Amino acid sequence: MWSHPAPDRPRNPRHHESWNYTPLLRHTRRVLVTIDLEQVQHLMSEHQSDVMQATTCDALPSLGRLEQYALFTYSFLVTPAQTQFLTVDTILYYISQHINNTWGFYLEPSSMDLRWSDCTGDAFALRNHQILIDLLRERRPHGTEGQEFGILNAIKDFDNPSQPYIMRMSCLKALPNPNMLP
Repeated sequence: MWSHPAPDRPRNPRHHESWNYTPLLRHTRRVLVTIDLEQVQHLMSEHQSDVMQATTCDALPSLGRLEQYALFTYSFLVTPAQTQFLTVDTILYYISQHINNTWGFYLEPSSMDLRWSDCTGDAFALRNHQILIDLLRERRPHGTEGQEFGILNAIKDFDNPSQPYIMRMSCLKALPNPNMLP
């Protein structure tokens, strides 16, 4: 009964598609998140810690600008599946752990805010509850097809399906009123 299809009811070859869905290529772009931690030095100073300032070019003459830039940049690659649930709050937790592992000083994630900025000059304050995919869909719907560059918001198409969209952020001291940007 179950193993033999009835000849009067032909089998639908597409009946598996509803549960075996594979997103289209344009919906599966990875995201490279880069976060500038330079401004966190001020927050560390407020907590009477100079460990970040002790690792700058000013304090270490043998440290080059590129090395300092690398030290004060936190980055990670996000898979398409991770963009569906990764929140700003989780990213702040990752940053807090990175600062603790690198400089040995714990900063509460709630003491920091993220700003999303890019080479076009656009800057957006990010809220803790926001999900990465929602931010991308709202602010950069073209992020699956190309990367913006220059001040004219030109879009350069991706050459390769493996190229990630680059999301540039900066980490700053949390504002007392998150609805008011400086």
